[in-house]
Amino acid sequence: MKKVALLVLLLFILSALQIAAQDSKPKAKSEKMTKDDKRLYETADNFYKQGNYVRALAIYRVLADTYTGNADLLYKTGLCFLYKADEKENSIEYMINAGKINPKLEDYDFNLGRAYHANYKFEDAIQSFETYLQKNPPIIKKNLTEHYIEFCKNGEVALNNKSGLIIENIGPPVNSEFDEYVPVLSGDESVLIFTYKGPKSTGGLMDANFQHDPEGEYYEDIFISYKVGEKWTEPQSIGENINTKGHDASIALSSDGQKLFIFKSTPQDKGDIYMSTLEGEVWNKPVKLNSNVNTPAWEGSVSMSADEQTLYFASERPGGLGGRDIYMSKREPNGDWGTAVNLGPTINTKYDDDAPYIHPDGRTLFFSSKGHNSLGGYDIFHSIMKNGDWTEPENMGAPVNTTEDDIYYVLTPDGETGYYSSNRKEGYGRQDIYVITPGLKGEKPVLALAIGLVTLDSKPTEATIKLMDADNGEVKGIYRSNSSTGKYMVTLPPGTNYKICVEVPGNKTHCELIDLRKLDNYVQMQQDIPIYSEQYAKEHNITESENNLQKSLDAGIKEYKLEAQPEVYEARMYKDLMKKYGDVKKDSVTYNVNLGTYETPSDFNAAEVADMGKVETMKNSNGTTTYYVSGFNTMVDAESFRQKLITRDTSFNQATQVTVNDKGQEKLMPQYFSAYYSRKDYTAPTEARVIKTKPNPELAEKMETEQFVSAYGDKQLTGLTYKVELAAVDKPAELTLPNLSKYGKLDAKKLADGKTHYSIGNFKTLKEANDFKQTLASKEPLTSKSKIEAVYQNNQKTLKEFFSDPVVTEKMNKSSNPTIASTQTTKTTTAKVTTQPTAAVAKATTKPATTQNTTTTSMSKENLSPCDSGKTYSFSALIGKSLNDPAVYAQLMSMAGSMCAEGLTFKVQVGAYRHPENYTHSNLKSLSYSVAQNGSIGDGITRFTMGEFKTMKDCENLRQKAIQLGTKDAWITAVYNGKRMTLEELIVVNFYNKAVN
Repeated sequence: MKKVALLVLLLFILSALQIAAQDSKPKAKSEKMTKDDKRLYETADNFYKQGNYVRALAIYRVLADTYTGNADLLYKTGLCFLYKADEKENSIEYMINAGKINPKLEDYDFNLGRAYHANYKFEDAIQSFETYLQKNPPIIKKNLTEHYIEFCKNGEVALNNKSGLIIENIGPPVNSEFDEYVPVLSGDESVLIFTYKGPKSTGGLMDANFQHDPEGEYYEDIFISYKVGEKWTEPQSIGENINTKGHDASIALSSDGQKLFIFKSTPQDKGDIYMSTLEGEVWNKPVKLNSNVNTPAWEGSVSMSADEQTLYFASERPGGLGGRDIYMSKREPNGDWGTAVNLGPTINTKYDDDAPYIHPDGRTLFFSSKGHNSLGGYDIFHSIMKNGDWTEPENMGAPVNTTEDDIYYVLTPDGETGYYSSNRKEGYGRQDIYVITPGLKGEKPVLALAIGLVTLDSKPTEATIKLMDADNGEVKGIYRSNSSTGKYMVTLPPGTNYKICVEVPGNKTHCELIDLRKLDNYVQMQQDIPIYSEQYAKEHNITESENNLQKSLDAGIKEYKLEAQPEVYEARMYKDLMKKYGDVKKDSVTYNVNLGTYETPSDFNAAEVADMGKVETMKNSNGTTTYYVSGFNTMVDAESFRQKLITRDTSFNQATQVTVNDKGQEKLMPQYFSAYYSRKDYTAPTEARVIKTKPNPELAEKMETEQFVSAYGDKQLTGLTYKVELAAVDKPAELTLPNLSKYGKLDAKKLADGKTHYSIGNFKTLKEANDFKQTLASKEPLTSKSKIEAVYQNNQKTLKEFFSDPVVTEKMNKSSNPTIASTQTTKTTTAKVTTQPTAAVAKATTKPATTQNTTTTSMSKENLSPCDSGKTYSFSALIGKSLNDPAVYAQLMSMAGSMCAEGLTFKVQVGAYRHPENYTHSNLKSLSYSVAQNGSIGDGITRFTMGEFKTMKDCENLRQKAIQLGTKDAWITAVYNGKRMTLEELIVVNFYNKAVN
C-alpha cells in the first residue's frame, strides 16, 4: 500500500510535467500497458468502484494521454470527469473518442447523454438517450433514461427563462479547497453553521472503522462562523459534544439559533435526526428524536417552524410516494413530536424529495426534488401554504438550479438573501456555500422579527418568553433568551394581536402588547427588554416602560411606507449595492456617470465639466440627448467622480446618476440589478429621467402679452391706463438708461415691492401701449426687455395680475369696444373667437359667433355641451408655466379636464423615435387600445400614440395606465381639425375659444 501511495504521488508530478509538455510533442499511442501502468490502472479502478471518482481521475487521465487507443480507459476517464465540476466539459471529448474505438461499450449512449446533459447540451443529450432507448435497456435503466429526457426538456425551458437571481460564492474564510455544505442560519443572519469535510475534521483521514488511514477519507464535522459587520469570522469546530470521529452533519437551526438539528449514522441504522441545545455558549450532547420521527429507515434532513410547533423532515420509510418523501409532525401537549404525516402529492413525487426548510413566516416551504420540473438531479423548489393547501411548487430556476444536485436551501426572514451549497466550476473546493440575492423573487414573506437582549438589573439573563393571542389567550410559542448573552429572537406572523410575556424566576413578569393584525410587510424590531427587581428599581428610581415593541414596530412600518416613494427606495438600494459591489470588477462591465438626458441639448452646460474629463454624447431614439463620462471600472470610481461634480455644483445631485455599461449596452441600476429591486410596489424605470426644456421667461411673457392684446387690445375701461415699464431697480443711482425724452415723460415711482419703477407713456388701450413698446424697442435696443403694466384705480399691476382678476375681465368683456380679433380673417379650419367669449376667458355662449368677412368653426355652448358646464375660465394664469410641475398640471386638468369641442381630440403619446423600428411596446399589450404609428411632423421623429378621446380627463386615465405599465414618459397630445398640437400650444391660444393658427 505504501508503494502504491508513493506511485500515486509520483504520478501527480508526472501528470503535471506531461500536461505542460502536451503542446510541444504528440501523444504516444500504445495498446499494451507496462506492468507499472497496469498496477496504477488497478488502483484507479479500485477508486472508481468505491465511487471515489476524483482520485480515480487523477490516474486515469495520465494513462489515457498515453494509451489513446484504449476505449475502456477513455470511457472511464470521461465518466470520472462528470464528477469534477471545474472540468466536466472534458467528459464529452473522452467519451466520443472512446465510442469511435468501441461503440459497444456498456451503456455508452446513456452515459454520453449524461455528459451532454451535464454540459447543458440538451438537444444532443436527448438524441443520445433516445438512441439508447432503441436498444431496449432493462426497465430500471429505461425509466432512468426517460427521466433524463425530462430533465433535458425542463432544462431547455429553464435556460430560456433565467430567474435573474444573483449567485455569489460566500468565499473565504467559510469556503476552502475542501467541502463546505448544508448551511443553516439563525433568524438574524448572525450565526452560520455548516458541515465541513477536510483536514480539520475530527480524526483526519480514516478508514471505515474510524482508524487513521492515509488513503482513507475525511469524515463530516460541524463548524460555526459568526457575522461581524459584513464579514464572517474564521469557522471553528462546534465542539466535542457534537463532533465525533463518525459523520456529524448539521441539517437545521431553530429560528432563534438555540436548537441545532444534526444527522448521525451508525452501523445499526441508516441515519437519524438528533437535536442539540445551546446552553450559554456551549452546545450540549445531541439527543435522538423520538420514533415518530426516526425509524429504521433513513431520516436525514429536517426543519422546525419558528413557533417550534411543527417539524418537517425527509424520510425513506415505507409507504411514501417515492424513494424519499417529506413528512410533517406536530408537537404534542407533552412537548414531544406526534405521528408523522406525508405532505402529499403536491410536494412529494415518485422520485426523491428532500431537504425541507420552512421559512420563519410559517407558510413558505423550500425543498429539493428530483421530480416536478427539475433540470437535473435535485432542484430547489418553493411552495406557499394558502387556505390550508400547498401551492404548486415553483422551480427557483437557472442559474440557481443546475444539471447537478442543488440542495439545502435556507432563506433570511426578510426574503432578501438565500444560502445553499453547490458544486460549481467557479468554486474554491468541490462543495461550496453560495449566497443568492434576492433569496426569493415575487411574493415576499410578511412577518415581524423581534431581536434584542433580556437583562435583569442591567445584566444579561435567561428568561422564558411566552407569545400569546391577546384576544383569546392561546399560546402561540414559547422561547427563551440565552443564559450567557441574554439574546432573544421571536418571530411573529401577521394577523394577530399578540401579548408577549417575559418571565425571570423570582421577578415580576413583564408583558407587552403588539398588534400585527394589519401588518403587510416584513419588519425587524431591535428592542431590548429590561427586567428590574423590585429593590433595583427602587434604588435607581426606575419606572417600567410599556409597549416598547409596539413603538418599534410602528417605527419600522413608517420607514417601510416612506420607502414606497421610488426615489427613497432607489436611494436605499443604490447605497446597498454600493456597499456590496462598489469595488467589484467584472469582465465586459464598466460604469458611466450620466450627466443628464436633455430634451434640449443647448440646456446642458458643457463648459462646467470641461476640465473633468471627456464628455461623450449619445443621441437617443426618442430625440433626447444624453451626456456622460465613461470608462469607470467600479461603481466606487464612478460615484467618486459624481461626488466631485456635486461638490462643484449641487444641481448635479439631481441631474446625474451612475449607470452600467454591460457589454456595450447602457443600463440603469434597476435594470442591471433587476433581481435586487424586488419590492412589490416598485416599478423600475425603463429610461433615464429626461430633463425638460428650460422655460424661456421672456418668450413666455411675450406670448402672454400677445394673448392679452388679442383679447383686450382696443377695449377701454374707466380709470384704466397702460404704461411701458423700462426697469424696476433697488438702487436707482446705478441705473443707466438712454435719453428717451423725445418719446415722452419718464416717470419714476417707488411701489410696494420696494423697487423704483421707471415707465413711459399713458395709454388708454393695450394695443396703443404694445405698438409703442415695439416701436421703442426697434429704435432703442436697450429697451427691448421692457414690459407693459396696467394702472387701474391708481394700482399698478402686471398684465397677468390685472387680467387674472375675474371682476376686471367681466367688466372688460361687457365693454362695447371691438377686439382686434373681431376684425381678423381666419382659415376655415380654425375656431373663430369674437367678442364673447374672449381669448383670455373660455366662456361658452348660447349661439355660434360669426363675424363679417370670416368663415369659422365656432366653439359655442352647443359645440361644448355636454362636456362643458358653461362656467367661465381664464387660462392666462397657466401661460409660460411648466406642465411638468404636478401642481400646474393638476390645475390644468381641474380647469379643462372635462371640456370638449368640435374638431378637438386628445391622444396619449407613448413614444417618439428617430428610428421607429427600435420602438417596442410589449408592456402595453394588456391595454385595450392599440398603438398607432404617426408620421413625422417635419422634425424626423416618428410618434406613437394610443387612444383618441374627446376630453383630457378620459385621455389622462389611459396615460396613467401606461405609466403604471412602465412607459414613464407618456403624455397627452392634442389634435385640432387634423393638426397636432401640444397642450402648451393650446394654453397659449386659450384652448377651445381662440382661433387655432
